[in-house]
Amino acid sequence: MAFLQAMLDAEAALTRAQAALGQAPGAAAGAVAGVARAELYDVRDLAVRARAGGNPVIPLVAEMTAAVARTDPEAAAYVHRGATSQDILDTAAMLVAARALPLILADLGRTATALGRLATAHRDTPMPARTLTQHAVPTTFGLKAAGWRALTLDAHDRLASLRPPAQLGGAGGTLAAFAALAEGFGVRSAAGQPPRPGDGTEQATAPARSQAPGERSVTGAGAERGGDTAAVASATAGPTRTDPAADAGGRTPGEVSGPTPDALGRAGVTAGATADTPARASVTTAAGSTTTAGATGTDDDLGVRLVARFADELGLAEPALPWHTLRTPVADLGAALAFAVGALGKVAADVLVLSRTEIGEVAEGSGGGSSAMPHKSNPVRATLVAAAARQAPGLAATLLGSLAAEDERPAGAWHAEWQPLRELLRLAGGAAREAAELAEGLRVFPRRMDEHLALTDGLIVSERIAAALAPLVGRSRAKELLTVASRRAREEGVALAEALAGALAEEPELAGVLSEARLRELTDPARYTGSAAALVDRALRRAEPDIPGSPQTGHA
Repeated sequence: MAFLQAMLDAEAALTRAQAALGQAPGAAAGAVAGVARAELYDVRDLAVRARAGGNPVIPLVAEMTAAVARTDPEAAAYVHRGATSQDILDTAAMLVAARALPLILADLGRTATALGRLATAHRDTPMPARTLTQHAVPTTFGLKAAGWRALTLDAHDRLASLRPPAQLGGAGGTLAAFAALAEGFGVRSAAGQPPRPGDGTEQATAPARSQAPGERSVTGAGAERGGDTAAVASATAGPTRTDPAADAGGRTPGEVSGPTPDALGRAGVTAGATADTPARASVTTAAGSTTTAGATGTDDDLGVRLVARFADELGLAEPALPWHTLRTPVADLGAALAFAVGALGKVAADVLVLSRTEIGEVAEGSGGGSSAMPHKSNPVRATLVAAAARQAPGLAATLLGSLAAEDERPAGAWHAEWQPLRELLRLAGGAAREAAELAEGLRVFPRRMDEHLALTDGLIVSERIAAALAPLVGRSRAKELLTVASRRAREEGVALAEALAGALAEEPELAGVLSEARLRELTDPARYTGSAAALVDRALRRAEPDIPGSPQTGHA
């Protein structure tokens, strides 16, 4: 239903934008908005009928047109006016993403905050670092948690930087139909109008008039944003084209409702520009970067202004170009979502290893049960996140593959994106929620970590002993002695310090090189965590994102 509602919202926003710029009657915008409710439509029926045309917009437009015609036959002509199916479906996809991203970002913020608390609490808690499944050297759980947090913040930053754009280009990406239909309605591009009166600094306004009885004034959701408030107000307040009641409101019968030519030239751009300083509006390119309109005179183009107004109505970014086959927005979104799921997958993978029965260094706050084994407490949240992380790369690969889209509108490449993008949004949302619950409830067992540090009787710090011996006996000789001592420790089941002391005692020239006290110090894992504490402190200086409804938690 979310996708259906997004398509309906896109259709309603298009008619509102056209009405705001004087390209459609205000009453038509109200009529289309009145039928833009998902509960009015049979989702299954639309899906079945979508097969005939290859997309669900075609049957949806037919249903919307019929619904509008039942209450306002003239307004039915303004449903989907000038648009192509891909305009609506792409815009709907970006709307769904824009609505889902704040939820994902909030859960990523929760995860980062919880991991920051773990890193602080266990800044100096030693544990074995494991490489290629084996004990390597000591590390700290604080450093591990700080690493998880850094990945989570990386994922958050990538998603937070996205600005999903609207899509509007018409059949071939030229916006031609919108201009042609607007001219039929009595509106010409400002480029074809005579010079505007005045010096260009006045606000765009239309003659004041009273509202006709029964008239519906349609002002878009973005009417009060930017500097075009006056132009928008005049553009959206008119009656239908031949409304007899308009005579009482100051217009002659048959007069086209809409703004003055001056207002048309200014709607959708920043008000207050002078003749020497063209008005400029920040827009988003297909690749997600921003550019500035106005420098080349395109601010007055009817189609360009419609795109700006359409995007504003929906709260989406304004694209610099139609992106029917320039799929940067989808590729960027897919890559960022897949990265987020993969980053959380790293956390889950570590938790799954560390929570094994034979390791038991961490455990989920509330594990899942088993249908057959009453004693089980399975790491369910980590399992769900890990499952999502295995699916995301393939889905993102499909979206990246769709970058190779032919012509001005593709056959197959665009269609191939729909399910992978939906699944990525679903997986990212679920993984972020589960990861937040996992991090907030994770239990840590330092005693088990100590037991595992002692498991190899000092072998875990052989690197440190080699560094201490090298200046005394030479690097090669130190390695030989430690190799012999390590083998003896494993075979005889003795501590590395004892085995090394025996090896040194067998060679008179090395007697007393390392005292017994010095050997005990060198083989203490807790004293060989290097710069772990400093690295944790450094990582925690990275600010956490604000979480809506919660105070920001910093770790300065």
